[in-house]
Amino acid sequence: MAGQAQAAQTFRRTQALLAAQMARQILHVWRDLMDPAKVDASWPAVRAALMPIVQQARTHSAALAAAAYMDARRAAGVPDGGFDPAGPLQLAIARLESSLDVTGPVEFKKAIAAGRSPQQAMDAAAVRMVGSTQYLALEGARSVISKSVDSDDQATGWSRVTDADPCAWCAMLASRGPIYKSERTAGRDQNARFEGDGAFKYHDHCACQAWPAFTLDEPFIGIAEKLYDDWLRETRGTGGKRAVNAFRRWWEAEGRSAYATAGQSAG
Repeated sequence: MAGQAQAAQTFRRTQALLAAQMARQILHVWRDLMDPAKVDASWPAVRAALMPIVQQARTHSAALAAAAYMDARRAAGVPDGGFDPAGPLQLAIARLESSLDVTGPVEFKKAIAAGRSPQQAMDAAAVRMVGSTQYLALEGARSVISKSVDSDDQATGWSRVTDADPCAWCAMLASRGPIYKSERTAGRDQNARFEGDGAFKYHDHCACQAWPAFTLDEPFIGIAEKLYDDWLRETRGTGGKRAVNAFRRWWEAEGRSAYATAGQSAG
């Protein structure tokens, strides 16, 4: 079990490194090719250079996830049995183009309209673009894990794996621990404590990953077990949105900094 938890953290770090490497490429293209004095004229060439970077990163992310999924399966003692991990969710060209348009020239023009200098507008757009493209790239791995768990009769569910400095939303979701596919398991009871549709959500600049589970006695991964204790303490006597808000207030006031400090000390 400890080996699986370690493998999950290694997988998350590998995906984070891939996202960071892609971000450097995105910023390089944006800063070198985009002309803030001629946004509309320069953008088509910039977008054409950005698209393959995102697509290649997404493909790499998915391939790493497929290999990691099979490694986790074997480590759990599950025979291969002819199972192949699912392919990633296909990224529609129109979706990628729209994401780049909105976080690139549209964001730049919004910043200019708000009174920012061209350099400030370039920086604001860069932040938005990195977050959006990292989301699209890491969706490769996330969709492979999710779809594989759903299609694998031997998989029982998954866990959310975070770094030591997640946002309040990600910390709350990670505190659920292992989420099981069957509604007859504790996973359903855990899910019911939280607001929102679906069991696994992401956002721009999110470092979280999912990790497959193959038993009904899976360990909490990383900081998840302590987060669960903190969730119970901070939300005692509340429920629904009040519980979510109580946890968020605590996380933003003191929880996040404590976890981040502990993570830096451990590193």
